[in-house]
Amino acid sequence: MTATDCTILRFSTRKLSPSRRLPAWYEIFCHSASRRYCKPREDTCHVDMRIWRLGPADASDLRVQRVTTTDGLRTHRPKKLLADGNDDLVLNIQEKGDTCIAQSGREATAGTGSAVLTSNADASAISFPASVRFTSIALPRKLMRTLAPGVEDALVRPTCAASPVVPMLLRYIEMIDSTGALHAPELRHTAVTHIHDLCALIVGASRDATEAANGRGLRAARLQALKADIARHLAGEVSAAALARRHKITPRYVHRLFEGEGITLSNFVRSLRLERVHRNLRNPLRAEQAISTLAYEAGFGDLSTFNHDFRRRYGATPSDVRAAVKRE
Repeated sequence: MTATDCTILRFSTRKLSPSRRLPAWYEIFCHSASRRYCKPREDTCHVDMRIWRLGPADASDLRVQRVTTTDGLRTHRPKKLLADGNDDLVLNIQEKGDTCIAQSGREATAGTGSAVLTSNADASAISFPASVRFTSIALPRKLMRTLAPGVEDALVRPTCAASPVVPMLLRYIEMIDSTGALHAPELRHTAVTHIHDLCALIVGASRDATEAANGRGLRAARLQALKADIARHLAGEVSAAALARRHKITPRYVHRLFEGEGITLSNFVRSLRLERVHRNLRNPLRAEQAISTLAYEAGFGDLSTFNHDFRRRYGATPSDVRAAVKRE
């Protein structure tokens, strides 16, 4: 998918012959977070990649690549590739497996759940001993120096795997990817800002940048994590106290996060429950199930309240919606 300031690429070697894999791989790496040469450990190794380029093609504000391999892999960015002028910093996050990185006389191994920062301005070698899944985020060096003045000291130094911001960043990326938020220009700009904020927090943002990031990127990531949690537990415990307990924050902070979007927690939960019932009413596979069953499954405990809220939301009763589907 391409637009004036957004390109999304999907790439897989699974249908390519062994002789075509590496040339195609090198070509796709030209669009990724870091232009590199690669060499799989075995001919049977396959790779699946999803790449976003957000911003003008000649000066992307952000590039994100999500990679899964079926076997070990070695990549390197030699000095001759540095002529491309790309001096971005790249935050590499290990979702599965280990990564061994060597750059500028430093060596490090990043395990599952940790992140490590590298530089496109210097030659580097990255090795994956076995199958891996990782996300790499290319970040403008000038911007990151502003957000995290000591960012150069963070190069090739893995973060603690217990860092709470790393999984938040990954969940935020998954959320904006799965919801199609990148298709809307105004949402793309917001997403880029939030991702920059979260990356700065991971590598060590300045005090002012940390305060800004806590009010933008971290806040947005926490809110999305809460919304995903509510969707998973819609028929169970989704009170502010339960959410606060699971996410290790205060109930008051839960309410404040939703209020920041101009909605209360209770209204969000009710809206999500109504949407789930409405979706199931239109599902032919559930046409024989009682409406009360669908309501209880979505977390409604009182049918009269459910019927009142449903009619107010959709301008029709649940029976009207089901009947309309049958007519269609």
